[in-house]
Amino acid sequence: MPNIWQIKEKAPQEFTEKFPELPPIVTQLLFSRNLHSQEAVDEFLLPDYSQDIHDPFLFKDMDKACQRIYQAIEQGEQITVYADYDADGVSSAVILNSVLTDLGAQVAVYLPHREKEGYGLNVVAVEEIASHNTKLIITCDCGVSNNEEVALANSKNIDVIVTDHHAFQEKLPEAYAIIHPQAPGETYPFKFLCGGGVSFKLAQALLKHVSNKFALKDSESKEKWLLDMVAISTVADMVPIIGENRTLLKHGLIVLRKTRRVGLQMMFKIAGLEPKEINATNIAFAIAPRINTAGRMDHANQAYCLLIETDEAKAASMAAKLNDNNSERQKITENIFREAKTLDINQDDKLLVFYKADWSTGLISLAANKLLREYNRPCLVICGQGEKIVGSARSLEGFNITEALTKNKDLLLRFGGHPQAAGFTTTQANYETLIKNLKKLAEDQLKDSLFQNKLEIEKKIDLEQINWELVDWLQKFEPHGQGNPEPYFVSENVLVSQARKVGSDGKHLKLELAQNNKKIGGIGFGLGNIDLAVGHNVDIVYNININEWNGNREIQLKIKDIRVK
Repeated sequence: MPNIWQIKEKAPQEFTEKFPELPPIVTQLLFSRNLHSQEAVDEFLLPDYSQDIHDPFLFKDMDKACQRIYQAIEQGEQITVYADYDADGVSSAVILNSVLTDLGAQVAVYLPHREKEGYGLNVVAVEEIASHNTKLIITCDCGVSNNEEVALANSKNIDVIVTDHHAFQEKLPEAYAIIHPQAPGETYPFKFLCGGGVSFKLAQALLKHVSNKFALKDSESKEKWLLDMVAISTVADMVPIIGENRTLLKHGLIVLRKTRRVGLQMMFKIAGLEPKEINATNIAFAIAPRINTAGRMDHANQAYCLLIETDEAKAASMAAKLNDNNSERQKITENIFREAKTLDINQDDKLLVFYKADWSTGLISLAANKLLREYNRPCLVICGQGEKIVGSARSLEGFNITEALTKNKDLLLRFGGHPQAAGFTTTQANYETLIKNLKKLAEDQLKDSLFQNKLEIEKKIDLEQINWELVDWLQKFEPHGQGNPEPYFVSENVLVSQARKVGSDGKHLKLELAQNNKKIGGIGFGLGNIDLAVGHNVDIVYNININEWNGNREIQLKIKDIRVK
């Protein structure tokens, strides 16, 4: 099915005139990202840590949470940090453990086993934590939907501070404090922090609190050295890279490139990453997957222990083991993906369901991501047999999968997630009814047009408008992510002056393109099935990149789609 090329709404002339110092292409990018005021533009193009990071005490429960934590520290109470097992949760645990340890707390970290315990707080874990005389639990990247478990902790005289950002139920848990940017009545101005971002706000507040004994300079230093983990969690959890998230990520990347964490240094080395060149793409495709691998293939403690390790030899050994597990994870995920594609499903269904009992519960979410991209429609990947059936869901914009699960919560043992990504556990007895209900909701809510992939194009431009000045401006829009995608442009009536297929299987196209007096190179990954010859006229959709080789730098188009005239 061909892509739909959809050019974004053109910036009005009066908007462009508000920023006469900016090129029209730049004002178009700002307008399409809803950056309409001078203040918003300045924050986006020039993120300033001193001005664009909000006061953590704007969270309505923040001071209450800090007072309880300092009470625990002063009275020598045991604090347990309970975090999710993914890269966001593990990063959150590292952040809070770092600051609590520095403040002199007696702190333990508990990460649940993905397959044996599942997502969020669980009753068995609360019982175990209570047996170790914990008086305060701080959740990271989970907890807001764990009403029963929080009530159990309360009954054992354990206070619970929830830090989370996930979807919540109608009734919030009766926690001592809830730090959640979207909680009902929450006054915090930025709503899209990831779990690591929320944990960082708590850490930041503890370091700014009146009870903090560190000098101001030391507190500020400790705060900023936490930003490496914030950068990882922000990219890993795919939250919108706008507002405060953009500032945290921009400065977090600076810290990540010179991180003091020996475990990260060893991870970079074995992954072949040059620390000074690390960017958001490296986090997304090299760093976060390795952290996630621990929870998927073994236990999240494997990644957590690496990230807090201070001995170089031990860290190198741990990083090597994690790297091996990551390679094995990739193989198994690919096998699940291939097996799923052989199953007898109706590809015209608006919700596709792939089930095989012996698939790994830790890897079905990765297969769901791949299947979503393959079929461009909501996908459930499900495994397990006997009493518990476990599923991972991935959806398109237009079908809130977590909302759909909420409507069927009576059929679920547990569930949680975001509008387009969720996990759930059900029973064998409820499985068929659940799938029937979810398919009915998808059928009612989704229109066929949503299944056709849309390329959202910023602006139609000519090749002669592409120059180093434009490249410099485009680099100011990095790092990219949700809410700030890498911009696509379209150029029409472009002449193919050179064309050849490249790659071991000829899957890619290497082109030289000409328009008027301008020639520029292009690479079309995965477009080798398009028959192009010199002399063809084409319309192209592309990103603008820099190609570096043998010490040379040249502008190159990364072509996403081609239409032959």
